[in-house]
Amino acid sequence: MSKKSGARVLAIKDALRGMTRINPEIRYKNCFESAEFSVGVIAFRPESNRDAKQINHDDKDVICHVLKGHGRLRLKDRRISLRPGMLCHIPKGTPHDFAAGKRSELVLFYSLIHTG
Repeated sequence: MSKKSGARVLAIKDALRGMTRINPEIRYKNCFESAEFSVGVIAFRPESNRDAKQINHDDKDVICHVLKGHGRLRLKDRRISLRPGMLCHIPKGTPHDFAAGKRSELVLFYSLIHTG
């Protein structure tokens, strides 16, 4: 990561190398954070025994950009197919979860924006 004049720059390839494992299915790297937002990358591996539990963020909107792979986003009972280049906005308080497709890891760039 380089830092000049308060700006911070991190290559996605470097973020993907330094990811922390949450469980066998999910890895992530929080790249930048402030009181108003946090951004990073998260990867979902194809997993037959995945935990389909939905989460929500009571005080944060979620914005995701699909960087690599295919998968799905589940919003309450709605399922949306994901592929590279797609953007997702999940309003605060909306139950959701992501899952990789059967053959490839799903990699997302995410922003959690504090909305109060």
